[in-house]
Amino acid sequence: MLCRGVRASALPPGFCPALLFVLAAPAFAHDVSRSDSKIEIQGREARVTLTLNPTEINKTVGSIPDAILQHYIIRSPEPPVQTTVEKYELIPGNLAQTHILYLFARDVTTLEVRSTLYEIMPAGHQHLMSVKLNGTLHEAILDARTQQATFSGVKATNLQTFWRFVRLGVEHIFTGYDHLAFLLGLLVATATLGSLVKVITSFTIAHSITLALATFSIVSLPSRLTESLIALSIAYVAAENLFNFRAMKRYYITFLFGLIHGFGFSSVLREMDLPRPSLALSLFSFNAGVEIGQITFVLLLFPLLQDLVKSGWKSLKPAVSIGIGCLAAYWFVQRALLT
Repeated sequence: MLCRGVRASALPPGFCPALLFVLAAPAFAHDVSRSDSKIEIQGREARVTLTLNPTEINKTVGSIPDAILQHYIIRSPEPPVQTTVEKYELIPGNLAQTHILYLFARDVTTLEVRSTLYEIMPAGHQHLMSVKLNGTLHEAILDARTQQATFSGVKATNLQTFWRFVRLGVEHIFTGYDHLAFLLGLLVATATLGSLVKVITSFTIAHSITLALATFSIVSLPSRLTESLIALSIAYVAAENLFNFRAMKRYYITFLFGLIHGFGFSSVLREMDLPRPSLALSLFSFNAGVEIGQITFVLLLFPLLQDLVKSGWKSLKPAVSIGIGCLAAYWFVQRALLT
């Protein structure tokens, strides 16, 4: 146990459960459950291509296409006069695509989409949408809190797009348990504020570079490779902490690993297939959200870790490093060998 042998007075109330919660993060780490749909409107027709991971669906669900029709509802604003599942197929990446044609009584000028897919998917499920209507491409993110979106020929304002993607970036960090584990491994071995600034700045610059390169499709890596390398980066930081060695200055190695983590961050934006005209704003907003989440995590945890070290908890660094090292090994096996 991480807290065994530690003086109770040296710990803030509830610290151990909180730390164990971070270290007992889900095996899929930042691969938060997501599905996506692309909708094209042509006159009275709305063609939907909905992609999800069928292994994530609740085991009580029978037919996946039937479940989708029940939990993914579109109106204009009247319900469609005809709904046809044209194709259901498995595609690479352990994914399934359902192609649905919705036929309405009149030309579609406004579309309402309601998703309750979160009811049959893992907790925290997000549904990413893109809708092409009257020559304008719209995006939306639906989840348990935001279940419905309405689209018209009016394009979303820049401010609406900004806040939507800031929110997505913040959520991505706080559900990105592998990124949080990586940051925790850095924080627990960082002694001064100056060192912290160097480490976090190098990580931020590096992942911002590859996030942009991958989002604009300039450079890309296979998802399986990226996720496996992210797990190895966590294992490496844990090993450095445990054995007290440095192959190079910590902020140098953080920069190198930050390049890999940036490819991981980009997965969300690439899944949304964003239009070029709004890509720069979406990228900037998402990255801003990532930074807000990251800085919040650091500001909350770093002072607490420093207080614990000063209080005499000498086993903090090895305990945390062993914990994140075990998680990293599990994630690597799951990502590199089992998917």
